Order: sequence, then structure tokens, then C-alpha cells
Amino acid sequence: MEDSRERDALQEVREAVENFFNRDGLKHEPFNERNVASASYSVDTRFGHVRIYFHAYDDKLIMHFMIPLNAGEEERAKVGEFLLRANYGLKIGGFDFDFNDGEISYRIAMYFGDDEFAPPTYDQINFAVIIGLMMIERYGDALVKVMFGLVEPEDAIAAVDSND
Repeated sequence: MEDSRERDALQEVREAVENFFNRDGLKHEPFNERNVASASYSVDTRFGHVRIYFHAYDDKLIMHFMIPLNAGEEERAKVGEFLLRANYGLKIGGFDFDFNDGEISYRIAMYFGDDEFAPPTYDQINFAVIIGLMMIERYGDALVKVMFGLVEPEDAIAAVDSND
């Protein structure tokens, strides 16, 4: 059994993400000094795209799917309510919301262990990316409607749920 202290787990996580980018031929920003890489993806929503930030650690990978809109101060309470309602029952990941500046993202964390560390596979990363993009597409247009005061949060969630 390999001694985990001899491994560079952080480097293995970074390499796994770079391999994911390369295998899919994705244009991306490589890892920086803070161990963050990023790529843009198109989504079928009114805002059209998200940027995913891949934060590598020696035992996990955290992906933030950044929505390119910030909620205005006057709508933040309703947007926060909408996102909490959207999060209820989600099995993988969840929406994050910064009440200070209105920033909205979807977050998925993948843990790889300490003693039995194994870097993420292409399939694991791909699955997480697909789930995140699906959630952005599922809730994105309803979120925009709430952000612009066109619908109440509870009604927006009911509309999303009725499309299942």
C-alpha cells in the first residue's frame, strides 16, 4: 500500500481536471496559484452561459457554477427565498447566494478521502458538471423571473415542479 504522504494528492486532483478539459476539448483557463481553473458552458436559459470554477484541494474538488447575473438589492430577499425553495430536496449540490452583493452560483463538492485517496475520474467530474448544468437550466429562467419581480418565489418553484 502506498504511503499517502508520498503522494501529491493536490497535483493528482489538478491533473484529473486538466485531463477532463483535454478529453472534452474544452477551452479553459488552467489552474492558477490559488488552484482554481475555469471554463464557460452554454446553458439553455435566458442568460445563456455559466462559468464553472474548479477549486482543487488535496482531498476534494469544489465546482462553482457562476450565474452571470447578480440580484438587485431590492429583490435579494425574494431571490434568497427562491433559492432555498429550489435547494429543498436536491440530492447533489445546491444553490449559493451572497446577500451582500447578489451573487448566485450552484455548488457541487466531491470528496476523495484522506487515507484511501483516489483522484476523481473523468466520469465523476463529467457527472458533476452535467448535474450542475441541468440544475442551472431547470431553475434558471424561473430565477430570472423572480429577480425581475415578475413572479413570486413560491409560484416560480411551483411552475418548475409542474414541468417535471
